[in-house]
Amino acid sequence: MCTSIFTVTKDGKYLLSRTMDFSFELDTQPVYLPREHSFESVVDGTEYVGKYGVLGAGTEIEGLYTVADGVNEKGLSMAELYLPGEAYYAEDSKEGAINLAPHEFITWAIERFATIDELEKELHQVHLVAKSAPLINIITPLHWIVTDRTGRCVVIEPLTENLTITDNPVGVMTNTPNIQWHFSNLHNYLHVRPKQYPPVKFGEYEARAFSQGTGTMGLPGGYTPPERFVRAAFFKEHIKQAENETEGVSNAYHILSTVRIPKGIVVTADDREDFSQYVGTMCNTSLTYYYTSYENYQIAKVQMTDELLQSTEPRMFKVQKEEAFKELN
Repeated sequence: MCTSIFTVTKDGKYLLSRTMDFSFELDTQPVYLPREHSFESVVDGTEYVGKYGVLGAGTEIEGLYTVADGVNEKGLSMAELYLPGEAYYAEDSKEGAINLAPHEFITWAIERFATIDELEKELHQVHLVAKSAPLINIITPLHWIVTDRTGRCVVIEPLTENLTITDNPVGVMTNTPNIQWHFSNLHNYLHVRPKQYPPVKFGEYEARAFSQGTGTMGLPGGYTPPERFVRAAFFKEHIKQAENETEGVSNAYHILSTVRIPKGIVVTADDREDFSQYVGTMCNTSLTYYYTSYENYQIAKVQMTDELLQSTEPRMFKVQKEEAFKELN
């Protein structure tokens, strides 16, 4: 599952936000990966050493740190989402290529590139091989949304042996089908609008709206990827633009609340609950990561300070998983 949106504030702050929807408890926390952080690919054992510090959300398993989204010190932001049924991976490694498992791609990219242009130039060398991810022990069918400080937003998808990169003028991404299908599907919703529709006559009878909101009739309300894409695109397009980063984060949470999945609403074929385990927002201008868990709506904030950038070891930031209320009496 998962939904991601890219928004811009009036004062020029770029924000990449996402829900993490999954049917397996990931126990994800905000995490910092330092400069020169390294990992060995499970494909061929090649060691990859990072260049930039990264702040995002991830997990740690026996000393191995992984991220599902994040922003690096140069302002490149990235999030991985599911693409089941369409993600293509090779069965074997390829000589002379950068052989990576699907779940390793985001770490490899976000630790070493400052801009989308830099990443795009190296993308042809990447060869994704069907290898399982730790913890969940499955081959993850992924695609990625990427933004940088220039305001460019793209989607990277493994639809064939070569990764494709597509500019994303909508600034939304969900899951299968591929991003071009979602763009075309928006043509079905030209009638949806924020403004009330006027009365309409049927013969001599004038039909009037029962209440406000007639313009939104036809807006899909389910949790399939196409429905979530359309809903997120509509709210993102019409919400009052934020003046600054604080308002931008608030806007992101308001938009994503329309696609955030409570427990019990989406149940898989094998009776597992698929739900929104966290919401994360990355500001690639201030290098700040905002996070809320399913259990606690209070927004936690971590910023990539100079002190943090001097750290040489990965760091997990524990957030309170119980709801935090502000006592007023």
